[in-house]
Amino acid sequence: MDSFQSSTVVGEVLKIEGALNFASMPRVLAESSMYSRQQDLPNCLAIDFANVTDIDSSAVSLLLHWRREALRLNKALRYIHLPANLVSLAELYGVNDLIHCPSQQSRAPAE
Repeated sequence: MDSFQSSTVVGEVLKIEGALNFASMPRVLAESSMYSRQQDLPNCLAIDFANVTDIDSSAVSLLLHWRREALRLNKALRYIHLPANLVSLAELYGVNDLIHCPSQQSRAPAE
């Protein structure tokens, strides 16, 4: 069963919820595509992973896809609350530098 719940746009942030794995990729891609087609798209696209419950290696590919889309749209991209296991996978595949913005941290400090 696909345990991906949904993603929602809150302000200028796309919040991903539930599983982020191979089974959920078609839905995540469709929802993120809708986000990127907004008429009033912000200059910095932000994607929040705080409510992601499961990660597999396909999530690394998704991060790289989003990076290419941001470049195509001439927008900055910021990942918020990247799970440690996703950062580890990116390091394993040698693409960690491609997913981080210069001022980004993998986990935001608790408020």
